[in-house]
Amino acid sequence: MGVKFLKNKGSRDLCSLLIKLIQTILIFIILFSFYIDIANAQIVVKDFRGKIIHLDKPVERVVCLIESALTGIYMLKQGHKVVGIPTNVYTEGFYYSDTFKYYALLDERIREKKIPAVGNWEFVNVEKVLSLKPDLIIIWANQRDTIEILERLGIPVYGVFITKIDDILKEIRDFGILFNAKKRAEELIRYIKEEIRKIEEIAKKIKSKKRIYFSWAQHSFLQTSCGGSIVDEIINTIGAINVCGNIKAESQNLTMEKLILLNPDIIIMWYSKTLKSENIKKNKQYKIINAIKNKAVYQFDDTFFFDLWTLKFLYSMKFIAKVSYPEYYKFELAKEKQRIMRLLYDKDLI
Repeated sequence: MGVKFLKNKGSRDLCSLLIKLIQTILIFIILFSFYIDIANAQIVVKDFRGKIIHLDKPVERVVCLIESALTGIYMLKQGHKVVGIPTNVYTEGFYYSDTFKYYALLDERIREKKIPAVGNWEFVNVEKVLSLKPDLIIIWANQRDTIEILERLGIPVYGVFITKIDDILKEIRDFGILFNAKKRAEELIRYIKEEIRKIEEIAKKIKSKKRIYFSWAQHSFLQTSCGGSIVDEIINTIGAINVCGNIKAESQNLTMEKLILLNPDIIIMWYSKTLKSENIKKNKQYKIINAIKNKAVYQFDDTFFFDLWTLKFLYSMKFIAKVSYPEYYKFELAKEKQRIMRLLYDKDLI
């Protein structure tokens, strides 16, 4: 009995060892295959989720579900590879201004509404996306459910999440790799960095820093961007102070009393179809604020040229710099807009 038991135990141990060995070999094969795939891939980038995207060849058919990312593709002169666009290019709604007008200048297919609009940050028509047979889909990184569906169907997805200027530069650099447009991407990045350097040099000369309040006027005059946001980064770069910079938040709703207490020297308002700078200047509740008393309230007049989530943030930066410190920043805004857009799109849009 004892000998038989030992034999059975030995057989079980041997089987267990063999199973573990087979499992180890299978894991090794899977990992090896994965790394071989990456090694063989000509294109490798990491998106904003930290997900590695590897492609065998440059993207030829892209569905882009983010308007700010779409504009980057056209800056890289790769618009001909776009086969699907976000719905807000055709249907601007409440939040956008003149979007279709300028894309119509960039792409004849958009002007004639021949490129299908397949979704946005709220809804994606997955069936329609699949019918376009894309090599890549560009989407907001926080659209997790849609991304899971698309990746399960075997389509590479690049997730975007922009919170700072470096993110904008990363996105354009990654697109340069994905679309085989590295040279153009690096040209644009060098240009932007050099322009920022020039602004920083001027900002060093500013001794008396003005205090700026930025309003997301489309939503509410009292909604602002605080410390760590792109807005905060822009305000600091030009040599000013964001009145809400001590609060670490991308978006914050203030009370009227809080804004009065902060007492900004300058107010910058995002574009709004309904709320205009004149409305704020005439508002008796805000009349004791320095910016109102001095009529230092300025507003972006569209969303296309002032897009803070693209390389066009440079124009927004120059606009804020000029209206805040005209004695330091001597450039003419109209000429700057024309020059910047020409450099970014390699085409006159104005």
